[in-house]
Amino acid sequence: MANATISRPIQALRGYVTSLEAAVTLCLADPQPKAVHILRTTSRRIEAQLTLLSLLPNLPSYVEAAEKVQRRLRKIRRAAGQVRDFDVQIDLVSEQTNAGTKKDSRELRKVLKHRRREAADELVELLEGQQAKLTRSLESLVKALEPAEDLSLSATQLSGLVREWFAGRLAEGTAPDDPEWMHDLRKTAKAARYIAETAPSAARTLRKLAKHFESLQHSGGEWHDWMVLAEVAHEQLGRSSALTQAFCRRSRSAMTSYRARVDSIRADSISS
Repeated sequence: MANATISRPIQALRGYVTSLEAAVTLCLADPQPKAVHILRTTSRRIEAQLTLLSLLPNLPSYVEAAEKVQRRLRKIRRAAGQVRDFDVQIDLVSEQTNAGTKKDSRELRKVLKHRRREAADELVELLEGQQAKLTRSLESLVKALEPAEDLSLSATQLSGLVREWFAGRLAEGTAPDDPEWMHDLRKTAKAARYIAETAPSAARTLRKLAKHFESLQHSGGEWHDWMVLAEVAHEQLGRSSALTQAFCRRSRSAMTSYRARVDSIRADSISS
């Protein structure tokens, strides 16, 4: 069972393309939090799938088409990410509010909601300008890969590819205390998770591996969310605000937990 063919990368890519087109339509109609989240996540899944394809030999010529898709996706993902970050921050402010921070919390939520509306308007404007171009780029990519439509990978092959890729990216890190590197590692873990989840009915080893990467991703995401929110609160409320100080404490605590996760992975090199 471990070696059974379970992953068809090109077919999975087709599915993600269909999901992305639906997510774009939803966001154009009403960029609510769920629609924006789906748009951002699906964009990243396509990017992760292109990373997987880059690790495979003997594919038809598709790189030029993939680069066009990636350029367009990057713009959309970043715009969606801005909106999504505000959604997360608004929720975190509410979570941290208590009797002594209601006034600051109300002020900060007002600022964040205003910024969220502006970011959502920018996202919709971008999608309106990019939708047709993105659709053509995605169609060209899928067409270029049609000769490899039946490409398949076993659980062992897929697991080996994603482990080796992630280990290579992890080894590139020379400054584990650098926030930028820690943020990049979180995004790498997310891509590795999405690659491991490519198979529709993953083997136990792949499910375990995906959960491993997801745990690292979530740990890094929690740290990054609190860190950014602490910076926003400092900017809007000042360092002495009880809310700012609470966010800083949460950020430091989350960073400690995240660093411990990274150290653990470095130590065992993602053992099975």
